[in-house]
Amino acid sequence: MRRYEILLFDADNTLFDFTRAEELAFRVTAEAGGLDYSDALYRRYSEINDSLWKKLERRETDLESLKLERFRLLLEECAPDTDDFPKRAAFLRDTYIEALGDQSCLVDGAEELCRALAGRYRMFIVTNGISRIQRRRFAASTIAPYFEGMFVSEEIGAQKPSPAYFDAVFAALSHPEKSSVLVIGDSLTSDCDGAIAYGLDICRFDPKGEGDGGRALTYTVRKLSEIRDLLDGGTI
Repeated sequence: MRRYEILLFDADNTLFDFTRAEELAFRVTAEAGGLDYSDALYRRYSEINDSLWKKLERRETDLESLKLERFRLLLEECAPDTDDFPKRAAFLRDTYIEALGDQSCLVDGAEELCRALAGRYRMFIVTNGISRIQRRRFAASTIAPYFEGMFVSEEIGAQKPSPAYFDAVFAALSHPEKSSVLVIGDSLTSDCDGAIAYGLDICRFDPKGEGDGGRALTYTVRKLSEIRDLLDGGTI
């Protein structure tokens, strides 16, 4: 008998190759906005963006501010002679949202895993992010038919790791037993900390072997195929 009935998959860098999608979308955005694209420019954008998402997890900013602020800060550093920061940053924000929504790159093995598990488990996407982007990417992907639904933090009004986010998910699922639910994700903070605090088992996808950061993780895998192996083998 399988231990779990419901699998809650994180989206970015668990099933979707967000790093690749972000790079492609940023290139389109930079070129449209008159910035000279380079690897260094993209790395700096990623650093700014990541720091703002961490602030959002800590509730030190809000999502609407984040959307614009990442590009305003980038322009301040890389294009200090810009005449109208707010207007140009808003253009970059809107262009990026559209460009990122067009990217549905998957992590290696994601489609195979979802196909193998579909019909055997109830599967849902649990993701922080901007609804317009996440839903467009998901709908255009080859894994969309394998999932019953998607829970996006912007729509819920709370984000992982907040208990309020998981409260909303569990309410929508008619309050299943926590022991029947497995969270699968890559982030130690949003996915792992969120699941642990809510009393859920967590399977961390850790392709780089970064470790658990001192957390008591339920399971850790280096490849997505290991999740299927564990479930089929009865280990989890």
